Amino acid sequence: MDTVLRDITCEELGILLHQLGINAERVKEDLFSLEFAGGLKSHLITYGEPHLSSLQLRAGFTGFDRVEPRHLLSWNRRYRFSKAYLDNDGDPVLEGDLRLEGVTPEAIQVFLRDFGDQVNLFFAYLRMIDAGLVE
Repeated sequence: MDTVLRDITCEELGILLHQLGINAERVKEDLFSLEFAGGLKSHLITYGEPHLSSLQLRAGFTGFDRVEPRHLLSWNRRYRFSKAYLDNDGDPVLEGDLRLEGVTPEAIQVFLRDFGDQVNLFFAYLRMIDAGLVE
């Protein structure tokens, strides 16, 4: 049976990320910078102090001027475990959230792996839009 995490802190999360082989660097008290396969990066934002209650992964992309809200709505209809939107600068962003109540280290690993897969798919989707391959 997997061990359920109880009352995990940011320091403990950093240790867990390292143990899971995740390329992560803590850049602020509540923020880690992650790098996924293929070199794409995201932020892991922690919520709750001193014990964490949830995690959010966020990846933002610049230079995709042809992306419109309808493209992101299409993404959101297709993919359940992330959400896409345009930020205040009009740049596409992909986010995913994980509530930590009753979660295991393996569940965090799956959350990170799945988001990494979706970041790569989202980046490919943005490139297809930018190339005019998606209406």
